[in-house]
Amino acid sequence: GDKVALQIDTIRRQNVMKNHTGTHVLNFALRQVLEGDSDQKGSLVAPDKLRFDFTCKKAMTTDQVKAVELCVNEIIRKNEEIFAKEASLAVAKTIQGLRAVFDETYPDPVRVVSVGIPVEKMEADPTGPAGSVTSVEFCGGTHLKRAGHLQEFVIASEEAIAKGIRRILALTGLEAKKASLKAQQLQVKVDKASEVIKEGKLSVKELVKLITNLTEDISGSQISQWKKDEMRNSLKALKKTVDDKERAKMAAVVSKIVEEANALVEEHKEAPFLVKELNAFAQNKALDGALKVIKSSTIPAAMLISGDENTGKVICMAQVSKDISSKLKANEWCKEVQSVLNGKGGGKAESAQATGTNLAGIQEAIQMANAFAKLKLGE
Repeated sequence: GDKVALQIDTIRRQNVMKNHTGTHVLNFALRQVLEGDSDQKGSLVAPDKLRFDFTCKKAMTTDQVKAVELCVNEIIRKNEEIFAKEASLAVAKTIQGLRAVFDETYPDPVRVVSVGIPVEKMEADPTGPAGSVTSVEFCGGTHLKRAGHLQEFVIASEEAIAKGIRRILALTGLEAKKASLKAQQLQVKVDKASEVIKEGKLSVKELVKLITNLTEDISGSQISQWKKDEMRNSLKALKKTVDDKERAKMAAVVSKIVEEANALVEEHKEAPFLVKELNAFAQNKALDGALKVIKSSTIPAAMLISGDENTGKVICMAQVSKDISSKLKANEWCKEVQSVLNGKGGGKAESAQATGTNLAGIQEAIQMANAFAKLKLGE
């Protein structure tokens, strides 16, 4: 017959061996962290990753995922020897803590793979504690010689695939190192974002964009699940800080604008109408508060305009007392200026508002509003 030359793809084989041994150590770590509440339901060992399905009543917490990953990496750090030996099936099945899919049919003798403890020791004392303190499984596949050859272990994701069944996707070797490096780079960005927020030099819009983009970058990266969770939680906390500062700032704006309205009322108490731009950052609440102050005064009509450079928004609010609303209608007053503000609006004769996006048109809008009011009131 024909002669063929076979050659093992050593790089691929080494990566498969890392992920296969990684699967065994992961299985053990899950049992340690979840206190026995996990049984293997399936696995995939590929050159670039490993996948492990297991029973679990609920999603693992971030702390549990972290604990499992740290447990595996501690075994890697200890660089314990990997032992493999064929043993009597009857004796091997009695090894305390041994992991296997017991509804499968295994050969006799069966190959036993253990980490850090010789199989012979377990054969000699199968009911002893050795099997419960390390990884020991039935397995006929290829494995590393020592746990340290895994180099590094990263749990990239943990998710549900069916009721009561979870799936872990993990990385070893070079892929795990890449993931750790990426996580370090992202953490630097998160720390930098925190510093930028403390400095207070960027606008709220810029800060929100920074946090949103960084959150998306983290979510789309293949890094440790627990690191991803912690960084996203950090960003949520930063977003809350920004929101809290903005709320405090806006509350101060409302108070300041109401004070300004009181001053305007005192200054223009004999005026037939009032048109003013207020630095209220296009806040409805602030302008509404100011209009309430004016409404309680002797000024029968008022239009207040405010723009916000951060959002690019302009708001115009008008109110007219019932006594003169037959001459000057608030909705017509707003309609007169909304085109120059590149906006739209609506309302009734006594109360109306418009919103737009043309901050550059505010001064022209004020001139138009004054002219319109004078015309309608015969001033």
